Amino acid sequence: MSEIADDVRADHEPVGRKLTQVNVAARRLFLEQGFAATSMDAVAREAGVSKATLYSYFASKEALFAHLISDECAGIQNTLVFPSLSEGIEPALRRLAEDYVRLFLTNKKNSLFRVMANESTRFPGMCLQFYETGPLSTTRRVAEFLLDARDLGLIVVTDPMTSAMQFLNLVRGDLPLKAVLGIAALTNDNIDAQIEAGIATFMKAYRVA
Repeated sequence: MSEIADDVRADHEPVGRKLTQVNVAARRLFLEQGFAATSMDAVAREAGVSKATLYSYFASKEALFAHLISDECAGIQNTLVFPSLSEGIEPALRRLAEDYVRLFLTNKKNSLFRVMANESTRFPGMCLQFYETGPLSTTRRVAEFLLDARDLGLIVVTDPMTSAMQFLNLVRGDLPLKAVLGIAALTNDNIDAQIEAGIATFMKAYRVA
């Protein structure tokens, strides 16, 4: 995140071994108990640090949570690597889709996003910041990737952001909903089938005539 929203800004960006302990402990507690039920006292105990140390890092529970959200967004963006277009548009789209969908499903099932969504009315600034540095940032990166493909004459794109959103929606389909609800086992076969169907539909719309 470039800047923590006003309603959850930390005084500074802490570093060090104890910070790692705090991050791990706080993330686990937020996921297990939710935001409201997690106290700074509990985080300090779980992390094995003093309350003074914890508050020297984060002025409030809100600032600690915002820090974790920031880390999660950065981790997702750093993990999603865009393939080379030298192998052709469909193989590149397939590799991008496979990485994105599996990363998306993994984080959807075990993500602080679920906790934050429950607090959306309490922290609208943080929710907006998450959207901009998480989903919207990913869409923009895909749009740039599609523009590169267009410049190479591989596809026809006039509105790259719309095309990027369509691509991401097509290749993930309803898999995230099924993952969250736990109503279907997500196997490699049904993930691959969704991706292939999404790419086929996308290419019908954007293939060079």
